[in-house]
Amino acid sequence: MNSRGVIYQRTSRPWLRSLGMGLIVLSLGGMVGPFIPNLKLEAGYAWKQLTTEKPAELPHAVPVVFNPLVTEDGSSIDPINTEFSLIVPKIGINAPVLAGVNPAKPGEYQAALQKGIAHASTSYFPDQDGTVYLFSHSTNYDWFVKDLNAVFYLLKNLSEGDLMVIFYKGQRYTYRLKEKRVVGPNEVSYLVPQTGKKRLILQTCWPPGSTAERLLIFADLIEEQYQQI
Repeated sequence: MNSRGVIYQRTSRPWLRSLGMGLIVLSLGGMVGPFIPNLKLEAGYAWKQLTTEKPAELPHAVPVVFNPLVTEDGSSIDPINTEFSLIVPKIGINAPVLAGVNPAKPGEYQAALQKGIAHASTSYFPDQDGTVYLFSHSTNYDWFVKDLNAVFYLLKNLSEGDLMVIFYKGQRYTYRLKEKRVVGPNEVSYLVPQTGKKRLILQTCWPPGSTAERLLIFADLIEEQYQQI
């Protein structure tokens, strides 16, 4: 009641409360939504690590048939194609590679990365005596770059000794990870043709969702026929 004796009655408006809650939910969804694809990748990788049984250890120096496409749980991996593709069993990569993409032309490599992994036109092919250079995105956040194919998001989980396989013109080439390195965005010396050693370099943006730096994976070609365990 006010000084004139008029009584004001507070009117309940539940629809306003519902509207407010709805706006909050939409805002949270907008913030979380872009992260969902990468959260799925992380969850899938973690589940695979928990559920995969380690194979029984064999005595050292016992030769076994070496097949990098047989995983630790005994399942086999079929390449997406045998013309040019990359498989990284540990993190579930099995993607096509687009050959001869110019890394100095954004329009060209962005179009290629919509379809798979790009092979730098300045590098060699697996059947040649030199370095193969492949690059792809590490995120598909709309906040940073639109409609990206985040093939290389889980590269950060690779460790020394992990295997990666390239199929090229029907032949299989297996590489073993030797080193991981984070470099600045202007470090392009690795894109210069490098001869004399058959190796593989994988490159993606670092950290995921940023273009601040680059994560490089260096791997050497290994013999596939037999392996000393």
